[in-house]
Amino acid sequence: MYLSGTGHYVPDRLVDNFALFELPAIRESFDSERARASLRKTDPEAADSLSDADVFDRWARQLTGIGRRSMVPADGGVTSEDLCAEASNRALDHAGIESRDLDFLVVANLTAREIVPNAAATLGDRIGAPALPGFVLNTACAGFIHALSVGYMHVTTGESDAVLVVSGDALTRVTDYTDPKTAVLFGDGAGAAVLTSSPGPGRVLSAPVLRAEYSPDHLNLVGQGWGPGADADNKISMAGGANVLRHAIRTMQVVATNALESAELTWDDVDYVVPHQANERITVGLERALKLSKGRVIHAIEDIGNVSASTVPITLDQLIRGTYGSLPDRARIVLTAVGGGYSSGAVALEWTGSS
Repeated sequence: MYLSGTGHYVPDRLVDNFALFELPAIRESFDSERARASLRKTDPEAADSLSDADVFDRWARQLTGIGRRSMVPADGGVTSEDLCAEASNRALDHAGIESRDLDFLVVANLTAREIVPNAAATLGDRIGAPALPGFVLNTACAGFIHALSVGYMHVTTGESDAVLVVSGDALTRVTDYTDPKTAVLFGDGAGAAVLTSSPGPGRVLSAPVLRAEYSPDHLNLVGQGWGPGADADNKISMAGGANVLRHAIRTMQVVATNALESAELTWDDVDYVVPHQANERITVGLERALKLSKGRVIHAIEDIGNVSASTVPITLDQLIRGTYGSLPDRARIVLTAVGGGYSSGAVALEWTGSS
């Protein structure tokens, strides 16, 4: 099965840590003195001379590796459906096909503006294919690979010749800015890929490997109407800690290795690994666990933040288009992700086309 094109889109509103600190909820809830005391252990001179905003920036980078993130406008004028439409059009253009050529659509999403009509129906209409069948799935940060699995089955069984796989979220719409540890993590954006039965510049080398295990403890977002009040404004809750970090590293390593085995490849055959960008400590930890040389595991979180399932297709599109340097003539790429719940997945790809 072929990967014929990719695309991504992030909002124009780029918010660095200093701009984030200007939000009243952040300024009121961030313990600058505690963060300053922690910094004093490693850089006492800087700790006493930095402004509170500088301390926040250093704290955020140390905690997550994130320096900036794209965010939809605060007025709600741009939705996650809008982000998905932009990424989809770019992927279709990259693949050189029209929306009318598509047979099916899968959307990974958890922050759609509208529950009914669902985001797949809305997206089909937005890209000029209002009769295109499809559906939405939610496995949090592993969603793109789970959606890719659906597309893979549609194409390899002959049910479809062309499938659009999209992930897009506006997580900043459900972020609690009175919780700085969660607030610094999330950004908004979307990524997309076109899968085809006819030859394209990329190939999916085997069926994606999917796993799950139940745990609501470390990432939770209560559905509408089920919070403490009928009109509850539910916000995403994300706990961190060493156990979560170790679990994420181990899980992404295991599913990625399984995906390689399914494709009859080894880590020596892999040129790049595109992991979910949840926290730079996790991607660096994965790089160490896999014992891969620098540059083979892509670290993108500094500029995009955690965009849930969209981090994988956004980073993949950036990689293919040369953001991280020229690709070899035949680049073998492993995508791997773990999301709240926990859900996880991985897949091995090959890209032979120019960007």
